[in-house]
Order: sequence, then C-alpha cells, then structure tokens
Amino acid sequence: MYPSDIRPLTSLRICAALWVLVYHFRNHLDLGLERFGLAAKGYLGVDLFFILSGFILSHVYTRAWAERRFNYGSFLWARLARVYPVHLVTLAATIAIWLAALKLGVRFDPQAFDPRMLPQHLLLVHAWGTTPTVQWNFPSWSISAEWFAYLGFPVAAIASVSLRRRPRLFVLAVLALFVAMFLTAQGRGVLFTDMSAQIGALRIIPAFLMGAALHRLGSSLSLPAGMAGFGALAATAWVAIAASLRLSDLYIWPGLAMLIFCLAETSKAAKPGAMSASALVYLGEVSYSLYMVHLPVDIVYFHALERLAPSLSGAAIALAWAGAFVACQLAAMAAYHLVERPARNWLRGRDPFARRPTPEPAHEPVL
Repeated sequence: MYPSDIRPLTSLRICAALWVLVYHFRNHLDLGLERFGLAAKGYLGVDLFFILSGFILSHVYTRAWAERRFNYGSFLWARLARVYPVHLVTLAATIAIWLAALKLGVRFDPQAFDPRMLPQHLLLVHAWGTTPTVQWNFPSWSISAEWFAYLGFPVAAIASVSLRRRPRLFVLAVLALFVAMFLTAQGRGVLFTDMSAQIGALRIIPAFLMGAALHRLGSSLSLPAGMAGFGALAATAWVAIAASLRLSDLYIWPGLAMLIFCLAETSKAAKPGAMSASALVYLGEVSYSLYMVHLPVDIVYFHALERLAPSLSGAAIALAWAGAFVACQLAAMAAYHLVERPARNWLRGRDPFARRPTPEPAHEPVL
C-alpha cells in the first residue's frame, strides 16, 4: 500500500518543471541547447505532469468514490483553490508587462497577446479549441487541460473501480488509447504530444487515465524495493537516451509512465530514498508556481538583458542563462508563499460544497 504522502512523486515535479523551462529557454543567448534532443523534447515534461496528476488524484480520491463519500463540488472547489490564484496573478502580470511594453514602444506578437482571448483564459477553457494559438501566459494552457481532466475525474474513478481486479488490462487499454490518439493526430499532420491551444485538452486524456491505471496497478501489487529503484533508473535512462536520439514520442511517453510507477513503488520501502529528501520535496511543492511564473520572468529578464548587455559571449552567456533560472526560482518561491499557499488555504476554508468533504492530498499534483 502506498503511504498517504508519496514524496518521490512530489520531488519528481521539480524535474519535470525544469525540463519544461530548459525547453522554453533553449533558444535564448545562443547557448546551443537547441542542438540537444533532450532539451528539444522538454515539452514532454507537461505529459509527465499529466500522468502524475492522474496518479495522485486517484490516490487521494478513488477510495472516497468507491465508498460513495466523494463530493464532486468540494473536489472541484479544491482544484480551483489549488490552480486558479496563481493562474490569475501570473495572467495579470503578463497583461501588465504587455501594457508597459506598449508604453515603451516595444511590440509583441499581436497573435500572442490578443485582448479578445482574455475571457477564455479567465474561464480556463483556452486549451479547449477556443483560441487559435497559445497566448498571454501561454504555459497556462496546460492548466486549462487540467481543469478539463478535473471535470472528467469521475470517468477515471469509475474505470479504476470497475477494473480494480484487472489493473493490467486497465494499463494496456490506456496505452492502446494513447497509441490510437497519437497515430490519429499524426495522420492529420499534428504531433499529439505537442498539442496545446489546438484542443490541447485532448492531450491530457490518455495521460490522466494512465496515472489512474498505474495507481490501480500499484494498489494491487508491490515491487521489491531494489526492483523499483532499478526500474526508476532504467526508465530515466530510457527517456534521456530516447529523447537525446530524438526518437518518436510514441516510444518516450511509456517511459514517463514507467518512471512514475517505479518511483511511486519506492515510496513503499521502509527506508526513504534520495527522491524523498526534504529539499527536493520543497522544490516539488514550489514547482507549480515555478511553471506559472517562468514566462513573465522570461519576457522581462531576456528583454532587459538584450538591452543592457547585447553582446555577451563565452562564459557570460552561460552565467546569464543560469541567472534566468535563479530569477525564476526566486519568483516562484515568492508566488508560492505569498499567493499560492495562502490563497489555497483561504479558499478551502470557504468551500460552499463542504457538506460531505473529501480528503485532500498533502502535496498536490498539478504543474
């Protein structure tokens, strides 16, 4: 049985967030990272989060569903309390940067900053095919996809409970669903694992269900600690090698699922492993704020750098690039302690659906 707090999975979140940041920052300052497949595949960090989300939410809520204690209204309220405050603040920050840029005569891509698309962002439907491209604080498209999955969580819960005696079938069925959706999108000239504004909500469906299936599998069996640790290392190596070789995401995505499953299995061991270290767990807790603040920081930091130091070279480029990560982490810690955590606690204390409360995870699984 899994512990209530699966610490290795919390730590994994910072790894996924940093992978996405490297992907988004890779073309800045001519550091040459775009030549490396692992950096170019950083968009898969979002899929890692999606699988993780399905796993942890199933861990927390499936039993309540099976025992008919699940409160759908409270569940959705808790999800909004978790994701919306930081989304709102970072969206406002992006708007403020855009307005300041207009005053300074700096022009941004009008398709990426279209005021007519703000209602979709406020309603968290901007990954449902309602916008022509990613806009404003564009990483938030994945939060829109998460909201889509939250609304459909009962489907995952029903599947998990119905297939509780056949967890391997559940895993294989979801894997088949992913392959079918991937190949269908590919046949239309679209990379399924890079979908965002163009109905990116579809991208989360197999990932979220895979998380639920892996949790059900882990609830019915336990890997020996050594095997779980080796499996996590092997999955990490496979993802790193396959991404570096730029293999199809069709082969990398199952490695992400295996990594999450094996890491979760290590949490059952009596002795905690390296991924349970307090520092990593803290960084994992802050990772959602890191993911959400990195675009506003990116815009301000790199535009300022271009004006103040337009001709960096050598070690100065690497130092400036590292400075962007430090700035993002500091902004993330501020957002976590000043916005995310206090706003979440305040909103949860005002749950209008609290007649039949459902349990809340110690460390929640969004980006």
